[in-house]
Amino acid sequence: MTTTQSVDTRSQVLRATCATGQRQAYVDLFRGLLIAHMALDHVSLMFNAGRGAEELAAGPVPAFSNLAQFLTRFSGVPVAPGFFFMAGFMVAVTTATRFERGVAEHEITRRLLMRGLVLVLVDALIMGLPRALMGFYSFMVLSSIGVGIAALAVLRRLPSTALLAGAVAVLLLHPMLDVSGLPLALRAVVYEPVRTGALRSLYPIIPWIAILIVGFVVGRDSLMRRRPAAFWLTLAGLSLVSFLVVRVPAAYGNAYPHHGLSSHDFWEFAKYPPDLPFLAWSFSIVFLLLALAWRVARNGTPRWLRPFEVFGRVPFFFYVVHFYVLGIAAAIARTKVGLPATYAIWLVLLLAMLPLCARYYRVKRERPNLVTRYL
Repeated sequence: MTTTQSVDTRSQVLRATCATGQRQAYVDLFRGLLIAHMALDHVSLMFNAGRGAEELAAGPVPAFSNLAQFLTRFSGVPVAPGFFFMAGFMVAVTTATRFERGVAEHEITRRLLMRGLVLVLVDALIMGLPRALMGFYSFMVLSSIGVGIAALAVLRRLPSTALLAGAVAVLLLHPMLDVSGLPLALRAVVYEPVRTGALRSLYPIIPWIAILIVGFVVGRDSLMRRRPAAFWLTLAGLSLVSFLVVRVPAAYGNAYPHHGLSSHDFWEFAKYPPDLPFLAWSFSIVFLLLALAWRVARNGTPRWLRPFEVFGRVPFFFYVVHFYVLGIAAAIARTKVGLPATYAIWLVLLLAMLPLCARYYRVKRERPNLVTRYL
């Protein structure tokens, strides 16, 4: 139950946010860092000859040709969880901001439902066009986030304790879930990644929606704290301890075995669906980077980090555009390259996307319309 003091604190934090832009700066910086690394992984997917296979829980442990290839992939472990987390985080922040401005509850719900629907439709129609030309549809990141945001449109009225308890239960217990009795299409959307056939998936609703709900609860909690970074660092430490507790014995929740703490395979986790070491490690890095972003950007983003802030202002736009840029480039090149060339392509991509994102953000602010509202 929300106390009068906590409501007053939230109002003060929201007013300070509007006055200083602090929240937007650290959120955009953090999202921009995620986006930049996401772009590296997608460049690697389309151009890197030595990229390892997908980390499917039901498949073999991916093999990497060298340490640099492994580190390139491993450093991106928190990216997808970070996107889901921040999607929920921003639902909490924008919902509270709209409520503070006097927007009616039913209108907030309508906007969230519309936002979720737009994400699903963009994934199916715009991002899904190349897949359709190849003869299949795939339930991917945008669809899963869209379903999660639509769910939060209804669930957001529940107490944070209930939401967090439910989300943590899903994250801890999902390895026990058995959906083998469901039709293949439903299994692909609900829980089981499917990589063949007419309907495929990598990000089924469970357990990814639970990460989004955790982000919502953390975002709601951040509105009650003037300096949330210390709390986030505590959560990062708890997540790291949880990672070691789960990974060292390599028992329940571990998709891949390992040969000890110093072995290479200790740091190999399943992503599809995410096993418990993957989730715990991801949360430790997400909370750590979120706290660092808050501290670095609380008085304005440093000049050398501003390009990431630009990316983070329009993450949806970046996501859609960069995929088509890479897809067209890969179709023209029709060749794979080594890791140094992959990094060079990544840097060129970021340089190309920077002015596009900056201009789109200006248009979004100066000439808002139905498209810029949701993209």
